[in-house]
Amino acid sequence: MAYEGYMLVLFGVVIITQQFILYLMYVRIQQLLKEISTVDGKIRITDTELENLITRVMEFKRGKI
Repeated sequence: MAYEGYMLVLFGVVIITQQFILYLMYVRIQQLLKEISTVDGKIRITDTELENLITRVMEFKRGKI
């Protein structure tokens, strides 16, 4: 009978530990999502800028090669 009590306490502690780890993972995921949204705002590039960049790279390749 005592073993069942110890096992119940042990499994309870394991479940609480797992819940805590899940909470930490949730918080970290939220932090990463915020970071992605800020980086996404900095990386946005328009079609015109992309075309200009491609043109300059092609000109650079032609001049160097």
